[in-house]
Amino acid sequence: MKNQIYLIDKPAGITSFDVVRKVRKAIGVRRVGHAGTLDPFATGLLIVASGPFTRLVDLFHNYPKTYRADFQLGITTDTDDVTGVIQSKKDVSNVRESEIMTALDRFRGKIMQRPPAISAKRVNGKRLYNVNRGSVKIEAKSVEVIVHEIRSIEIELPFVRMEVECGTGTYIRSLARDLGEILGVGGTVKTLRRTEIGPFHLTDACDLENVKPIPHLSILPELEAFSLGSEALGELFSGKSVLLRDVFLDEGQKIRVFDNYFRIMRALCRVTAKGSVGCRIQPEKVFAV
Repeated sequence: MKNQIYLIDKPAGITSFDVVRKVRKAIGVRRVGHAGTLDPFATGLLIVASGPFTRLVDLFHNYPKTYRADFQLGITTDTDDVTGVIQSKKDVSNVRESEIMTALDRFRGKIMQRPPAISAKRVNGKRLYNVNRGSVKIEAKSVEVIVHEIRSIEIELPFVRMEVECGTGTYIRSLARDLGEILGVGGTVKTLRRTEIGPFHLTDACDLENVKPIPHLSILPELEAFSLGSEALGELFSGKSVLLRDVFLDEGQKIRVFDNYFRIMRALCRVTAKGSVGCRIQPEKVFAV
């Protein structure tokens, strides 16, 4: 079956698109995409979608993400990670632990953040990693991002280890760079591993030598799920609304629709009306098998 979701533990040294190519080859399906780029040096959880389920990628982008990171203070690079060209080195022996903790407090909540100079961020329609490898440099504008939590902080200078839970568009490399700037010594990311994306955990991921899809019922688990018969599914696939009798959901609520026995997710629908006998749903995305 083409429409699947895979949780991949990306190894270091390859791009997220390299993962897509390897999954495409392993499953024999051409239409494959990923949800949320991991830098080549980074490892961890990458969501890969195949077939019609590539249309779910935008929904996965909205999930919060959790990373385990090691920052190295006293050094700056052009990529804001240790793979880049070193631009400066400074002594960190006078940096106090209390200063680091106070500085980290400034990054919790909604913050303005400038993306790294070498990143997938688009400026004037071009990726920064393509533009800033040449002689002409472009600096991206700061954007608002959200950092939900910074926890499990361990300090052993020049290294600061932490777990960061953040919203989409947040760059951990920028956090390291900005922390170093506040402390006056510079900073970069030494290691980075993504451990969670919304309801998905790295412990459930597979490696590229053993690619396996997750059960359809595990996809978008925050949405209620309903099983419909072939006649009702046919109506949805024709773009028509369907009445769910004795089901009372809020108007505007989104739900998942499955075939019999909840084996295959066939549609995402929105509740358009609620009445005395049930609610009416309208298809937003339908997925051919």
